[in-house]
Amino acid sequence: MKKLLAFVFVLAMAAMAWAAPMDCGYFTADVPEGWTFEMVQQDDNSVTGVLKAADNSLAFTVSALKASEQLTVKTAAEQFAKVHGATDLARMDGEGESYEYTATVNNAPVYAQVFVIDDTAIGYIAIAGDHESDLATNVFNSIEFKK
Repeated sequence: MKKLLAFVFVLAMAAMAWAAPMDCGYFTADVPEGWTFEMVQQDDNSVTGVLKAADNSLAFTVSALKASEQLTVKTAAEQFAKVHGATDLARMDGEGESYEYTATVNNAPVYAQVFVIDDTAIGYIAIAGDHESDLATNVFNSIEFKK
């Protein structure tokens, strides 16, 4: 019984150490201790920042873009995919319009999604590194854009 309690305690401590919410201005994300955020671009039409693991094993580029008649989710997805040399851009199933693609950028595997945030904004999240890892999935799923 003592071993079971010790195991449960270790799991609880690990979960608490992992779930550190980070406020990045225009979005929030739950990330492990030691992660950093750097704003790389901001203007009237878009904002982009990079959320990075302490060991540089994962990096998330997170953008919010102003939607317009000229910049739709589809056109934004096509532009991002073209810049990254992706050839597998595909519309995703589910609610709302969204697209995904994979690419290799600077010798790193990249997985990206472009999607509707709301009627006025388009979201873009690209993961450089092992996007299929539990860590990448947990961070990705925790990202919430602010209104």
